[in-house]
Amino acid sequence: MKKTMMIIALFVVLMISMASRSDRDYQAAKGFSAPELELVGGSDSSKVELSDLKGRYVLINFWAASDAESRIAAHGFDRMMEKADKERLCLLQVNMDRSMRLFREIVRRDRLNEAQQFSVTAEDASAVKNAFHLNEGLQSYLLDPDGEIIAVNPSIETVAHAIAS
Repeated sequence: MKKTMMIIALFVVLMISMASRSDRDYQAAKGFSAPELELVGGSDSSKVELSDLKGRYVLINFWAASDAESRIAAHGFDRMMEKADKERLCLLQVNMDRSMRLFREIVRRDRLNEAQQFSVTAEDASAVKNAFHLNEGLQSYLLDPDGEIIAVNPSIETVAHAIAS
């Protein structure tokens, strides 16, 4: 009986450690691999998966029309990309608005580069918010070429310094 209890306890510890290990591998926090993300292009409805961009630095900026701070960041990152080495850095501006009409209007009004604008499908919005902790506010993430998050809410200077290294 004692041996059986010991085996069960060992099994439980092993299962807990395996579950916590998988949570640490993919988490929206500095030092972790970014959760998978599938996006729909705003201008041509093409699909982009985050895993397809490995080998390049990726800056993911989540924004919404109603969040002034995120819209300002979107504009700043958009202007930064005008001078950036697009072979080394990819910008994914991810709109979290539910209305495609509003999304397109804000892109036009703010003069954002349509090629860098993406949205999340309505079916995936909740999962993306949970995976990237967006319920606490919109954020941006800088990923290294291996897909690991190296900065959360980086400044333009932080991005430039990281890709120059």
